[in-house]
Amino acid sequence: MNKMNKFLSLSDDQTFIGIDVAKDNLAVFVDSTAQHSVCVNQIKELRQLAKQLKKLNPTLIVLEASGGYETSAAVVFAEFELPFAVVYPLRVRQFALGVGILAKTDEIDAEVIAYYGPIAQIQAKPLQSDELLQLQAFTTGRLQLIEMRIAEQNRLETAHPKMQKNIKKHLVWLEAQIEDLETEINNRIQADETLQETDELLQSVPGVGAVLSATLLTELPELGVLSDKKISALVGVAPFPRESGKFKGKRFCRGGRNVVRRVLYMQRFQPPGLTRLSNSSTTTCVKAAKSKRWRLSRVPENY
Repeated sequence: MNKMNKFLSLSDDQTFIGIDVAKDNLAVFVDSTAQHSVCVNQIKELRQLAKQLKKLNPTLIVLEASGGYETSAAVVFAEFELPFAVVYPLRVRQFALGVGILAKTDEIDAEVIAYYGPIAQIQAKPLQSDELLQLQAFTTGRLQLIEMRIAEQNRLETAHPKMQKNIKKHLVWLEAQIEDLETEINNRIQADETLQETDELLQSVPGVGAVLSATLLTELPELGVLSDKKISALVGVAPFPRESGKFKGKRFCRGGRNVVRRVLYMQRFQPPGLTRLSNSSTTTCVKAAKSKRWRLSRVPENY
């Protein structure tokens, strides 16, 4: 790709690999050799690919997130202790457009992804143990069941009377499944000494309970490695400036890891134990253009 030649000098002594993920196949590009290849998105073939990539001693393997189809490759790469990171497709596409690449094919995408890694200074994802990966599966399953419960609760309000009984039965079943998963999550954390120590440390922070702690353990492995500002930006709770010349716009939080941010948001709305500001303090903050929702950023009951 001619437009990408200007980036070749950035990684002459390193090897970056870009992988465009689809349901059936993975398009692979190795920047040091400028070679393209295709791998079937199945565990057996992925292990063969991992063995080949291991020989190249890559600096970083960059995968584009693809609705969960990248999970198998990530698990295999972690198994072979390969440095890899999963990146957002939108940012990769914006990068391609920024350097004038309008065409879009699997091969082109894989090449763009490979060069996006070093230019965007993408860091390898910390390797996770099998226990942590299993715990992540349980926390994800719990979240999915909660989303189903919310959908059913909303449907109950407008459902035909003949259907309400079935919906209520489903809600009872969902509630039982959520409780079972929460018990399983707690048992697995208590069974692992490292996870237990980290969990106790997290829950020692005011406002952090079992649900938030488990979410941070599984969805934010960079916690304790990156700085507080980088972690805030990674989660999506860092207010970014909007300034140009004399214009000074209001700062907004954006982006980040949706799962972690949602749990943090819900944690703020736990009514028991919510420490509110006095009316006088609240009035002062509102007059100072503070959002009324800022009141909820006090330390609540553990969640």
